Amino acid sequence: MVHLAGPLGVKDDESYRRAYWRYFDEFFGKKNAGVIKAMLLAKNAKADTGDDEIDRVCYGLRQTMGWLAEAIERKALSSVPKQGMATTKAH
Repeated sequence: MVHLAGPLGVKDDESYRRAYWRYFDEFFGKKNAGVIKAMLLAKNAKADTGDDEIDRVCYGLRQTMGWLAEAIERKALSSVPKQGMATTKAH
């Protein structure tokens, strides 16, 4: 499973990043999200899509709970303005 935002051209889009963390927090809850995020960051110094915090967290989720990583990304992508996205579609 690949980082969905990359092929769409929004991985570095600030609105996507805000949406990603909002849905990450929403899924895990405010209290647990920080702990989960810290664990994933500690486990993954690098990711296949980059070394940013969001890359490392998403990579860790894809390794352990691929369905959840995809669900959070899809939800975040659905809230990004369409004009910022490339025309390529992820599978």
